Order: sequence, then C-alpha cells, then structure tokens
Amino acid sequence: MRRKRKETRVPVLDAGTQPLIEMTGNRQITVEGSTGILLYESDNIKVNTTGPVMSFFGRGLSLRCITGSSVEISGFVNRIDFIT
Repeated sequence: MRRKRKETRVPVLDAGTQPLIEMTGNRQITVEGSTGILLYESDNIKVNTTGPVMSFFGRGLSLRCITGSSVEISGFVNRIDFIT
C-alpha cells in the first residue's frame, strides 16, 4: 500500500495592488508600486501609489532613484502619513 505524500506549499505574500514599503532604519525608504511624485521638498515628499498617497516627513529628504514603478527616498525620516 502506497502512502500519499504531503504537499508542502511555500507561503506567498500577495499584496495585490497595494504598495510595498522597504525601510532601512529611518534613513532610506523604497516604495514599490509608485505611480508618481506629488510633492518634492527637503522636508516633505508625497508619493502617489496604487493604494494610498504616502507622505514622508523629515530632514534632508531627497529622491535617490525613480523608476516606472518604484521610488527610493533617502534622508532623515521621522514620520510617514498614509492619505486615503
């Protein structure tokens, strides 16, 4: 008699259309799922995403890299707001 093997499934994180935020401390942030920059100042950067608008507050903020679907922000981030 043969025993059935148990299927092992790898868990997959499916965020769907929501943006993915990766933070390295409070000095660097990558937002995947960006659709554009709404505001760019040294103390506030607003990023439009496939979900809510994200507003990053801090000091010396700058955009290090912008691609078609992601944004990389560097500087000293002390607050993040999600605007729905």
